Amino acid sequence: MRNDRESIIKILIKNMQQEISCLEEIYVQIEPLIKKVEVAKEEEKVFYNRAAGSILHDFYTGIEKIFCDIANKMDKIIPSGEDWHIKLLKSMAEPKRGRPQVISGDSMEELKEYLGFRHLFRNIYGAQLDWVKLKFLLSKIQENLWMKLKAEFNLFINKIEDKGKL
Repeated sequence: MRNDRESIIKILIKNMQQEISCLEEIYVQIEPLIKKVEVAKEEEKVFYNRAAGSILHDFYTGIEKIFCDIANKMDKIIPSGEDWHIKLLKSMAEPKRGRPQVISGDSMEELKEYLGFRHLFRNIYGAQLDWVKLKFLLSKIQENLWMKLKAEFNLFINKIEDKGKL
């Protein structure tokens, strides 16, 4: 039984590290995009808005992939129902039986905005995206959110690695 848990933890850590790497790639795309929008012609901005929306969508989707993997492998259950996305997010800010807290309450509160944006992005036309809102969300990722989340994910990985060695 212990070997099964150790194997699951190893797989989870590998998966998390792969997602963190993908999220890092998304992170490095933000600054060049913002710079291009600032000098773009008005008729080009709709395309950059679509790109910004896609980056924000991918960012939250990558975070949620990590959360789903943790819920599946450690909690042994992924929330269900219409509000399963928010339940999953909230569950990651709490320790559960057999796993430590994944993210802080502050990070959870910040991520609610990205979850909401992803829902919006999936349900509107790209031409309806607002650059001011997009830039605000992109800038938050760039200024501190991604670095904070990455540190929290790495702390979580260290905790479950240490616990697996007991």
